[in-house]
Amino acid sequence: MSTTEPTDREPQFWLLRVAKAVVVLVYAFVLIDLVLLTLGFFLRLFGASTDAEFTRWVYRNVDRIMEPFRGMFPSQALSDQSVLDVSLLFAMIVYAIVGIALHALVEWLTGKIVALRHRQQIASMQRQQTAPAVASPPGAPHAAGYPVSTPPSGFSG
Repeated sequence: MSTTEPTDREPQFWLLRVAKAVVVLVYAFVLIDLVLLTLGFFLRLFGASTDAEFTRWVYRNVDRIMEPFRGMFPSQALSDQSVLDVSLLFAMIVYAIVGIALHALVEWLTGKIVALRHRQQIASMQRQQTAPAVASPPGAPHAAGYPVSTPPSGFSG
């Protein structure tokens, strides 16, 4: 039996692992959104052609991600095709801050899980050390594999 088995069955351990999984999933979505926002920002800044399927795909996804930030700041046309979208830049900053906060939360949850597992391992080792030792009959193999011998009579040692 492993010393980590009791830890895995505790509700607190299970709850921390589920919380970490949810936070990691949200963190992954935020990072994907941040990458798409960055792509969209640079594609608009450099005036990428909307004839390309990749550009249209990025713009479709960025439009969905940008809903809360739409129209927050005016866009600045730098040339015929090049646009500086400050709202998109602001969204990138907000998503980056959320990503940093989620990263810190993942690290904190990981630390809690490790600390709980460590506490349980120490408690398990302490229980094993304080458990009463069962005496072996004379001549039976000892834990090291050698038979236990009884001292000769009259031995005061």
